[in-house]
Amino acid sequence: MADTKTISYSQIPLFEGIRTENLNELLHCLHNYVREYEKGEVIIIEEENIQHIGIVLRGTVHMLKYDYWGKQTMLAYMSQGEMFGEVFAVQKKNNSQVSFVAATDCQVLFLRAANIIHPCHRACVFHHKLSENMFNLIGQKSVKLMERIEVASKSTLREKILSYLSMQAQKAGSSKFEIPLNRSALADYLDSNRSAMTRELFAMKEEGLIDFQKNEFSLRKPQ
Repeated sequence: MADTKTISYSQIPLFEGIRTENLNELLHCLHNYVREYEKGEVIIIEEENIQHIGIVLRGTVHMLKYDYWGKQTMLAYMSQGEMFGEVFAVQKKNNSQVSFVAATDCQVLFLRAANIIHPCHRACVFHHKLSENMFNLIGQKSVKLMERIEVASKSTLREKILSYLSMQAQKAGSSKFEIPLNRSALADYLDSNRSAMTRELFAMKEEGLIDFQKNEFSLRKPQ
């Protein structure tokens, strides 16, 4: 479910450990700007040169890859407070290899990547902490991509669904949890047809493997 409220800058993980009174100076140093996007609007298109990283202030952004024939695959999704584009922006050849699209109406904060990687001439006291946070978040993003690979590696749709739901349950620390994806987005993430996925979900519910109501799911252990 998309967040409708805008996150405050002090809640953004990239700024963790940085004093609130330093945020205005930091944002000026990073040449920040904010943009609004409507659902379905392309934020960054494949092969685009990326100079800035994005942070989702409100809504959800999908990372998509298109093949030669135009079929799309969702590689990852970014929710409120999460970064995107940083993997490409920090490279010498900083052309994006994927597209980033607004999955909902959203608001995005952009920060100049070079000013995060390299300390500025003002030697801001918060810069070391900012770089540390940046690399920590890149590591977390790598874990999310590994999770996507694990789900995609399953041979059947049921196995993909159970793999994804198992990960969400483990993150929540409970057999009952809420997923961040609606049905269309979940089908894209599973690389499935929405109708086929819906049929499989209801079949699993009837068999007593899972239960769900909208985005709230629960896993049941076999008797």
